[in-house]
Amino acid sequence: MLKKKNLVALVVVLFLLSCSVVAIAIEPIGVTVNGRALVMETQPVVRDGRTLVPLRAIFEALGASVEWDARTQTITGKRNGTTVTLQIDNPVARINNNAVSLDTPPTVISGRTMVPTRFIAESLGAKVVWNGLTRTVSITTDEVAVVVTKIASVRVIGVTDGDTIRVRFESGKEQIVRLIGVDTPESTREVEPFGKEAAAFTQRRLNGKTVFLEMDISERDRFGRLLAYVWFVQPVNDNEAEVRAKMFNAELLLQGYAQTMTIAPNVKYADMFAGFEREARDDNKGLWVDVAPEVELVSGIVISSVDLRAESVTVKNRSANSIDVSGWILISETGNQRFVFPSGTTVPVGLSISVVSGPNAMAGSNRLLWTRSHIWNNDGDPAVLLDAKGREISRRE
Repeated sequence: MLKKKNLVALVVVLFLLSCSVVAIAIEPIGVTVNGRALVMETQPVVRDGRTLVPLRAIFEALGASVEWDARTQTITGKRNGTTVTLQIDNPVARINNNAVSLDTPPTVISGRTMVPTRFIAESLGAKVVWNGLTRTVSITTDEVAVVVTKIASVRVIGVTDGDTIRVRFESGKEQIVRLIGVDTPESTREVEPFGKEAAAFTQRRLNGKTVFLEMDISERDRFGRLLAYVWFVQPVNDNEAEVRAKMFNAELLLQGYAQTMTIAPNVKYADMFAGFEREARDDNKGLWVDVAPEVELVSGIVISSVDLRAESVTVKNRSANSIDVSGWILISETGNQRFVFPSGTTVPVGLSISVVSGPNAMAGSNRLLWTRSHIWNNDGDPAVLLDAKGREISRRE
C-alpha cells in the first residue's frame, strides 16, 4: 500500500502531467511556407490526425489560382499545369483527373472551407514536414518565385498612427497591425515632430481600403499586434520594383514619413528599406526636410509624463538648446483649463520642468505651482502644450 506522502506525490505528478497534456492540446498550430508564417484569418484545425487550413490560404501561398463552385461545393486549384479538384465532404479528390483517396475530406467549419494541408501542398509539388514539438507544419517549394508567403486580403477600418492600423479579415475578425521595418514619429500619447503628418498620410492612403498583408518570421510583437508588410495590390513577386510600386511600408520610407526600424527575425526587406530611407534623406523629404532653426528649437520640447492623481505634468527639453517657454500654455483638455508659463521660464538642455496643482502642491526647483485646486480628471484628461504662438507642440494622454 502506498504511504500517504507517496500518494500525495503521485497525485501531484498526475495533475502536472494532465496540465501538460491540456497545454499541448490547446497550443495553436502554425504553418510556414519557405520559412515564413502563413497568414490565416481562421486557425488550422486537426481532424483525424490531419491538419486542415482555409482553402485560399494554402492555395494562394503556393502560387496557385483557386476557384470555388458554390453549386457543387467544388474547389479547383491550378498551378504550373497541375489541377487539383476537391469537393466538400467527398473523400475522393482528383489530380489532373486522376482519382486520389483522402484520409480527411474538405469540410466547412464555422462557415469557412477547410482543406487538408499536406495533400494540397504535395499535390502542387511542395514538401511538407510536421514538427510535433512546436506544432508547426513546414512547407517548402523548389521554386524561388514562390517567395511571397500568403497575402491575406483585409479591410482597413482604422488608423492609430503612422505605422499602426486596425483591419478586418473576411471572416469578420479584427486585428491591430504594426507595420514591419518602419517607425513613424509618435502622434498619440506623445506628439513628436512630423507625427501628425505621418498619421494623416497613413489615414489618407489606407483607411477604408482593401489591402493585403504579408507576414515575416515572427507573427506578433510583445503587445499581441500582428506584424505585417502592407501591399496595396497583391504582388507578383518580392523584387525591389514590386516593393517600390505596391508596398505601403516602402512608401512611408520613400516619402520621408518614417525611418527604418529593423527587428530580427523580421528582416526580409531590411536592405531595401535602408536604401529607401537614404533616398528620402538625399531628397530632403518629410522628416529629412531642411527646417528653420525656430521650428527645430520648438520641436525639442515634449510632455514627458502626466500623473493625473498626483496632479503633476512634466515637460522635458530634448533639443540641443535651452528653450524659453515664457507665455507657453499647458491645457487640461477635459476641463479646458489653462496654465500660462510665467515670463523668464527656461528649460535647460536635457532637463525637465513640472507644473503641479492640488491642495498639497508646492512650488520649488524646476516645479511651477498652477493652483491648489484640483485640475486634472483622474478618469482621463489629455495634457496639451501650446507655444506662445498657439501652435500645438506636444500632447499626452
